[in-house]
Amino acid sequence: MNRRQNSLTKIFLGTSKLNNRLRAGIIVVSIVTAMAVLAPLITWYPPLKTLTGRPFTTPDQNHPFGTDDLGRDIYSNVIYGIRTSMMVGFSAVAIALTIGTLVGMLAGYYGGRIEDFLMRVTDVTLILPQFLLALVIVAIFGQTFTNIIIAIGIVSWPGIARMMRAEFLSIKERSFVEVAKAIGMPDTKIILGEILPNAFPAVIPYVILQVNSAILIEAGLGFLGVADPNVPSLGLMLNTAQQYLMVAWWMAVFPGILLSIIVVGLNLLGDGLIEHLNPRLRKR
Repeated sequence: MNRRQNSLTKIFLGTSKLNNRLRAGIIVVSIVTAMAVLAPLITWYPPLKTLTGRPFTTPDQNHPFGTDDLGRDIYSNVIYGIRTSMMVGFSAVAIALTIGTLVGMLAGYYGGRIEDFLMRVTDVTLILPQFLLALVIVAIFGQTFTNIIIAIGIVSWPGIARMMRAEFLSIKERSFVEVAKAIGMPDTKIILGEILPNAFPAVIPYVILQVNSAILIEAGLGFLGVADPNVPSLGLMLNTAQQYLMVAWWMAVFPGILLSIIVVGLNLLGDGLIEHLNPRLRKR
């Protein structure tokens, strides 16, 4: 087990001393995740249900975040919107991680023409604006919830591929890999059993930051109205709220605050992990 794996294991077991950013990130992300998972238990109204005769209700004990222009409970929509954001973030990055890991490990291990071809494809994809590319994909194939996840996953893999390639280039030169080659171990076992477990911990902080990026892309698509209207979305709520800012400020404030909390929490978690896994940053 290398140093990064050991550090992550200690964090999981609760035996490692955490820096303030990492500790704060874990707390915030844990609370937000709990809200997403427990959404049916901590809300009183279905998120998209119209409450007859109650549009633009100011926040009160029955509707803590008020109601929107159609009389829907904003609190319920925000909680379910958090669930949507987390589902999109983690699902899209799971797709990106699969593609990026496959490309990075093939390029880093085999090198040569395979590496040249895969890295040129990666570079071309990397220079394209992520948000614009996701917007084009969703516009072409339809703004369903599944298509949005796939589109964000497709535009998010290049950075992971580059990091994974760099780790493979470094680790494949180590003695234990040379020994595995010398005894005739198949490439598949070397890649999946020897190199990948040692390369993966270095990519985890970047993956967490990519979850953050995926959530922001989904919110941006929703803000432009390119979202599934049948699924609660914080971005879509902000899109609706912009035309009622002077009438119902709460329609924009509460979704915006919760979206900001998610982004800050994931940033703290990712930055804290980077600091925790880097001894020089940790000492500083």
